[in-house]
Amino acid sequence: MFRFISRAAAPCLAAIVLAACTAAPPLPPPATVRLPVSQLDRGVLVWMPEDILFDFGRAELNPALASPYMDRIAWLLTERTVKSVSLEGHTDSVGPENGNLVLSVNRAIAVRQALVARGVPESRLAVVGHGFSRPIAPNDSEAGRRVNRRVEIVILDEKLDNLTRGEGDGAFDAAFSKLKAELNSRLPGRERSSR
Repeated sequence: MFRFISRAAAPCLAAIVLAACTAAPPLPPPATVRLPVSQLDRGVLVWMPEDILFDFGRAELNPALASPYMDRIAWLLTERTVKSVSLEGHTDSVGPENGNLVLSVNRAIAVRQALVARGVPESRLAVVGHGFSRPIAPNDSEAGRRVNRRVEIVILDEKLDNLTRGEGDGAFDAAFSKLKAELNSRLPGRERSSR
């Protein structure tokens, strides 16, 4: 078999075989994280947990904390659905309205960039900024303001059953239950005072 290989081609073939033998093994799949999700009238909300939300006045995701969630969300968007996605940025109420509106758009853009880098087609990702017009927690404490600095991912016209079908137990959390528990742990006096 090797008699038909020219002397000039032999080194090239040897280099190819050697490179194939020394190539690094493929990386294992990213660690699975529990995604908080909820069915909305307009689609499925994927809520990014508080620990990967944004610092005050910033629009950058923390790569170490956000990557497992972005990997999982990108997988859902490329493997489980072809629907359009609304990336909706929000801020706390500190600062001018126009500045917060720009910041909320930039936060949604940061999430879009992270998803595009993971193979989600940019044409499916719409960016919306709401500024501080839609708080989910009171803005009168740092804990409440931190939760309001967020991007909500809404998979439009999708059904939760389609995304979660075949997934193991513990792959998803109920987003609103998780949010309520988080708010109650950060703002304990509010739950007692609202009863």
